[in-house]
Amino acid sequence: MKLYILEGISFHQLQHFISNHQNLGILIAFLIPFADSFLGIIPLGVICATNVNVFGFWPGFIATFVGSVLGTTGIYFLLKMTGAKWLDKFIQKRKKKKSSMGWLDNSGFGPVFLWFCIPFCPSFLTNIFASMSKIKPKIYIIGFTMGKLVALLLISFIGQDLDDFINEPLESILVLIAILILWYVGKKVEKSFMTRRAK
Repeated sequence: MKLYILEGISFHQLQHFISNHQNLGILIAFLIPFADSFLGIIPLGVICATNVNVFGFWPGFIATFVGSVLGTTGIYFLLKMTGAKWLDKFIQKRKKKKSSMGWLDNSGFGPVFLWFCIPFCPSFLTNIFASMSKIKPKIYIIGFTMGKLVALLLISFIGQDLDDFINEPLESILVLIAILILWYVGKKVEKSFMTRRAK
């Protein structure tokens, strides 16, 4: 079965592709989100749900999370080092670009964390804007790492068994508690970082 990624890809197509390459082991579950961080072609939610179904909850979740975080960090610093100026020609709406960068310029951990908690947020585009903004790399990386952790846990819970998630409200409560704890920890880290910077 051919996989036409550029024309859009369904959950079942991706599952079929990964199942056919299981000879690579859990490495394939890591490589797809890592590579997609640089391409932004396949929704991360689809990748995570597929990995969880093919490899099991924890192996699929961890491989997706690690691959996505390393890939996102890599493309962020790559764009940061090149100044991302070569991307200007792809961004036609200058006003919109300035607005997006202005939001990131003034953002701390909280907004970045909450943005990446959205399972299907356009992280590839956010990376572009972040690399051209004045947000501190440490704050941005901590924010998107914890945000992705929450988003991918949520997708993994839902993707593994949607009926159980709906019928077991305890899972929803645990996800909400995890969001609040990670947000609180992130704010503490941000405050500590800003205090040391001020000194």
